Amino acid sequence: MDVTSGGLDPAEFAESARKAVAACAGLHAACRAARLAEDGLLGVLAPEEVGGLGLELRFALPVLQAAGAGDLGFPLAETMLLARHLAGPAPETAAALAAGEARGTIAWAGTARADLTGTVGRAPMAEGADWLLVRLAEGAALLPAAAFHATRAIGLDETVPEFTVTLSGGEPACRLDASAWDALAEEALLLRTALILGAAETALSLAVEHTTNRRQFGKPLIANQAMRHLLARQKLALEGIRGALTRAAGCDDDAEGVLARRAAFLAAATHGPLIAEGAIQAHGGMGFTWEVPVHRHLRRIRALEAQGEAPRLREAVAAALIDVN
Repeated sequence: MDVTSGGLDPAEFAESARKAVAACAGLHAACRAARLAEDGLLGVLAPEEVGGLGLELRFALPVLQAAGAGDLGFPLAETMLLARHLAGPAPETAAALAAGEARGTIAWAGTARADLTGTVGRAPMAEGADWLLVRLAEGAALLPAAAFHATRAIGLDETVPEFTVTLSGGEPACRLDASAWDALAEEALLLRTALILGAAETALSLAVEHTTNRRQFGKPLIANQAMRHLLARQKLALEGIRGALTRAAGCDDDAEGVLARRAAFLAAATHGPLIAEGAIQAHGGMGFTWEVPVHRHLRRIRALEAQGEAPRLREAVAAALIDVN
């Protein structure tokens, strides 16, 4: 698909994504997959040969941002990446994922043994998944449901819970070489950044709404200068994430582009939690209750930060910048 001649704008996907995310509320995971596929969101990145739209990565960003803002309980980033990167080695599986007929996820922590046994972790919504992509010493392998057992891990994210997965060996459906896995992992950073941006945006919006409507001593909370300064700092941090994401999305797949994507994710991993924590603070004692949903966004942001291995990545980016200079 020629996105230039077609005149498509990534922002056009935002409204459809918001409606689809809202429609997924209360649905079972399998029904969510079908609903998202109906709007073509699962196949945004998948090639046309497997039923996808074959669009560039930047077209997925507003979709992921809407998912983060709407607290979508579905491994959308993982599904998009699998449908894109499995199109070559496993086209039937990629087509099923893009169509919402199968569910897949990725174990972001740990490395499987050569015989595909062992334990891996940080696999979002692995229970009930039909496919699991696991990292190997060199590349990755796609395993069917019969080759692994998922156990819910003790984690922060209640919306997209992570699972620890025990592998039982066997023949994988396909393998990705090291370069293919590296490309997938780099793209995941940008998708996580969009998810964090959406979650942080909603957290800040909830804080503004609360402080505007809540009155104490005869005036709204927003009338307090300290509160306005807090929200202003959060807004500045939010726009910093947005700017970094926009810049990274426009970069080429070269060394500079890799650095920009990593820097964008680190900006989100650094400022996203602070925005959500500030929103909780703005709610006062209410911010720590289950009735106020801000904590869900903070939990999601922290899980995404861990999946992207932010501390390790921060060291790598610092080393790269030192080398450049």
